[in-house]
Amino acid sequence: MDRKKNRVIVLMAVLAAGAIYNIAHGLRTGQIYGKSNWIALADDPERFWNNVIGNAVAVVAFVAMLWLLRFRSRE
Repeated sequence: MDRKKNRVIVLMAVLAAGAIYNIAHGLRTGQIYGKSNWIALADDPERFWNNVIGNAVAVVAFVAMLWLLRFRSRE
């Protein structure tokens, strides 16, 4: 595997880890980082849960990309 592909894999793993952290922090504290600021569950529950779901979708997408990159590199 070349260096460029390794950098992409590391970047995808870091983005997935950041999204997982954001979900865990949000569920623990009731605040999650949205597009530009912290969103508290008590202030806007719908927007809070939309961001939690958005981060969960991002984790799935990042893991799928990692899997595809690894799968394609074996061929």
